[in-house]
Amino acid sequence: MRKLVHSRAAAAILLACAGIPAACRRAGPPTVVLISIDTLRADHLPAYGYAKVATPAIDALRRDGILFTAAYSHVPLTLPSHATLLTGLLPFENGVRDNAGFRLAPGSSTIATVLRGRGFATGAAVSSFVLRRDRGLDAGFDLYDDTVGGPARERAGVETVRALTAWARGAGSRPLFLFAHLYEPHAPYAPPEPYRSAYRSAPYDGEIAAADAAVGELVGFLRGAGLYDRAAIVLLSDHGEGLGQHGEDEHGVFLYREDVRVPLIVKLPGAERRGTTVDAPAGLTDVLPTIAEIAGAAVPAKAHGVSLLALARGASPTRDIYSETLYPRFALGWSDLASLENARFQYVQAPRPELYDLRSDPGETRNLVPARPPELRRLAVELAGMSRPFQAPSAVSAEEVRTLASLGYLSGAGGGKPGALPDPKDHVAALRSFRALFDRHAAGDFAGTIAAAREVLRDSPTSFSAREMLSDSLVRTGRAAEGCDVLTAAVREAGPDVSREQLAQAYDNLSVLLARLGRTEERDRLVADAARRGIAGPEMKTDLARSRIAEGKPAEAIAILADLPDPGARALVALGIAEAETGRAAEAESAFQRALAKEPRDAEAAFNLGTLLLGAGRTEDAVAWLGRACEWAPEDAAAWSSLGLARARQGNEPAAGEAWKRALQIDGRQPDALFNLALWEGRRGAAPESAALLRRFLALPPPPRYAAQAEQARRILAAGGAR
Repeated sequence: MRKLVHSRAAAAILLACAGIPAACRRAGPPTVVLISIDTLRADHLPAYGYAKVATPAIDALRRDGILFTAAYSHVPLTLPSHATLLTGLLPFENGVRDNAGFRLAPGSSTIATVLRGRGFATGAAVSSFVLRRDRGLDAGFDLYDDTVGGPARERAGVETVRALTAWARGAGSRPLFLFAHLYEPHAPYAPPEPYRSAYRSAPYDGEIAAADAAVGELVGFLRGAGLYDRAAIVLLSDHGEGLGQHGEDEHGVFLYREDVRVPLIVKLPGAERRGTTVDAPAGLTDVLPTIAEIAGAAVPAKAHGVSLLALARGASPTRDIYSETLYPRFALGWSDLASLENARFQYVQAPRPELYDLRSDPGETRNLVPARPPELRRLAVELAGMSRPFQAPSAVSAEEVRTLASLGYLSGAGGGKPGALPDPKDHVAALRSFRALFDRHAAGDFAGTIAAAREVLRDSPTSFSAREMLSDSLVRTGRAAEGCDVLTAAVREAGPDVSREQLAQAYDNLSVLLARLGRTEERDRLVADAARRGIAGPEMKTDLARSRIAEGKPAEAIAILADLPDPGARALVALGIAEAETGRAAEAESAFQRALAKEPRDAEAAFNLGTLLLGAGRTEDAVAWLGRACEWAPEDAAAWSSLGLARARQGNEPAAGEAWKRALQIDGRQPDALFNLALWEGRRGAAPESAALLRRFLALPPPPRYAAQAEQARRILAAGGAR
């Protein structure tokens, strides 16, 4: 039986037989360079027979290196593919299954940890937010430069190379491992000049040309530093791009060859085996054992794959390369997919399975499953026998969702336990509708989002993410009641495939909406339902507690907040307010101080602490905290008004007057500032100004708590004979 790429036994046999390249044996560890060009289809390079783009730097590497014609990614997404590349572990083993909601576990072995253990200086520079440091890929790197900018949070490949080579120049005498990630030609395709003009009708190819220029700059550095001849250089891509084939413009949904076949060139020290070609199937998990062999290092025990040098020598068994994508499930609520690919066939496990003969049908247009050839059963049994535990994503922030959307990635449709879901190929026509929806929402086009969401919901009426975006856009366009109803229905009808994190966020948003609309009984029932389901999050409970405070029920607020195991600053401020309103001043002060310990510049906590201290007669402390509140929230009229009162009690009436005037510049209807400034103006003999301020105060809709001040204002005006 042929072995899968994850067979460690096969890898061990091959590595035991493999020999370190002669140039390495002669002169010690070489410079090792790994270049990943994001989203690059193999069949869009001249090295693979494509004639419509010029890539002189990559062509030169091909002349000096080994070209692998059948190399495959294990997942067509940037973060999980790079996690697999760097660890030698398949996605279900390294735990990174999607771009959002996953990170590499601390302590993971990577190419960088292997080479640093052999004395290498290890440096990386990446070009996209998707590979940021907090995703765990920095393990083992002395330098991990993830500096990116702009709305799309990416940087040009040439800039990335310059950051990496600047570090390399100062890395000392240790052998170098350099990892450069270039984001061209990832969508959106916007090549810089001169490639924009040269490839005006083919911007994807223009971005490939721009990436090639960055490769040329890196190779130029190696030549200039005298490192190129003895360098081992591995150039590859993390995945391909649909470009409209099989209905997918970009990547992530399908596992066809345009999505998972990638370029792979290995240039050895001394250019051994230069110009040769290997047709045996290879996977990105093969890169770690290859680099380990070149560097004379041991391969981590759990890593998979075989050395590409063994493939070049023809010493590899026939293998099936595994690929997967959970992106359709997480982003769109459709079924995830898995596949096995070898030199002849590709089998795709889907609700309706697919099998393609890659020799006679390289474009994968004729599904052989109805004919049930023998290879179908073998591959289906192999895939069924693999232990591939499902992993749901963790919570994803709204900011991350927006940033990923700007890079073309959808997110937020589901993520729950596996189950019967639609086959992605049956809904391919909806892909562009989903794309338009996410693009418009990410761009802040809320009127357009409403129309796009309704179009998506006609085809996918239970799409949770479409309902969320529709609700949000209705609220943002002044139709809060409609938005509330849409989100209520989404929560009520959410199926088991909606993740707990997403459902909890929806409950939080709905709670805020119901409170804003004054539908408190519905909100209370919602919170009770969320608590029963175990998904009432801290924000939801905090919002409910604050509503209880506004309703004059501070004891209930305290009881709600007592359930929070680790309350945040906002919850602690609410607790402090509730404690103060029940007469527990010491407990209130403690809560405000704890909030400030969590958020040292929390203006709301400082304002409430200052107000509490002012009421307790601790004037100097009150002035200090209210001053900080005004510094941290300079447009808060209430904070300036309270600071004025504290300064007046301190005996500094001119400074008090300035604070009240600042409050009224911010909000001319601030009642405390109007009344107190009027009294101060009267005390200093400015009767007309005082009278004018009192009239403005009396013209306000009078809350009951200002009844005494209103009566005093009327007496003052009457006594002064104000006109």
